[in-house]
Amino acid sequence: MPENVVALRRGDAEVLARTLYGEARGEGISGMTAIAWVVVNRAKHVGVRFPDTISGVCKQRAQFTCWSPGDPNAKLCAAVTEADPSFALALYVAMAVLTGQVEDNTGGADHYFVTNMKNPPNWRSDMKFLKRIGAHSFYKD
Repeated sequence: MPENVVALRRGDAEVLARTLYGEARGEGISGMTAIAWVVVNRAKHVGVRFPDTISGVCKQRAQFTCWSPGDPNAKLCAAVTEADPSFALALYVAMAVLTGQVEDNTGGADHYFVTNMKNPPNWRSDMKFLKRIGAHSFYKD
């Protein structure tokens, strides 16, 4: 049986699933898996830049829009239930990644952005581009 990829706390899987729903609900399994691995890779960093828990990474200020108060996506993510097929898929992906059943398809990414952004983030020039998966470009700090 695979081991958890990081230490888990109560609620981590649901918070990750809501993050996947908010950030990649139109990206299918591959896109959701990639976002999940970005969260896990951040939680695995030792240092002060990111929290060391899944929920902490997902809810870190100004990181994932689905957790930003006032963002229209935040209300949607908070209210979604397992009856929504995209959220059911997000729950499945979250558990598969957190329990080590699925490998990191990003190659170790800890950052990403939507590739077709009008003004891509400045931070990308200081990081290593890894790959594009669906609508997102993945980078490693």
